[in-house]
Amino acid sequence: MNYDQAAAKYLELGREIDRINGAAKKQVAEINKIRNDLAAWFAQKASEEGLNNIPTPHGTAYWSTVSSATVADPSVFRDFVITNAAWDLMETRASKLAVKSFIDGHGEPPPGVNFSSIKVFNLRSSSKE
Repeated sequence: MNYDQAAAKYLELGREIDRINGAAKKQVAEINKIRNDLAAWFAQKASEEGLNNIPTPHGTAYWSTVSSATVADPSVFRDFVITNAAWDLMETRASKLAVKSFIDGHGEPPPGVNFSSIKVFNLRSSSKE
C-alpha cells in the first residue's frame, strides 16, 4: 500500500460511514416519530382522564417538566448578575480558545484551569473528489 492507496481507502471508508449514518438517521427519525406519536397519545389520554401517571405492566407513563434557560442578551444578563451579586444565576466554564491564547502569551494556563491538547492526524478529501 502507498500513500495514494491509503488516502483513497481512508476517504472511501469515510463516505461509507456517512452513508451508513445517513441511513441510520433516517431510520431513527422514523422510529422517533412513532414514539412521539405514542407519547402524544399518552399525554392526551392522561389529560382527558385527569391522570398524573399511567402505570402499565411495561412501565409507567407520567408527566414531568423540562426547563430551559438561554441567555438572550449576554451583556444585560452579566450586568444584572454583577449589579445584584446574583452569582448563583451563572455557571462558570473556561473558553478553550481564550485559555489557549493565554497559554501562548504566558506559558501556562490561568490559575485553576487544566488545559490539554491532543495531536491527531487527519485526512481531508481534495476538492476534485
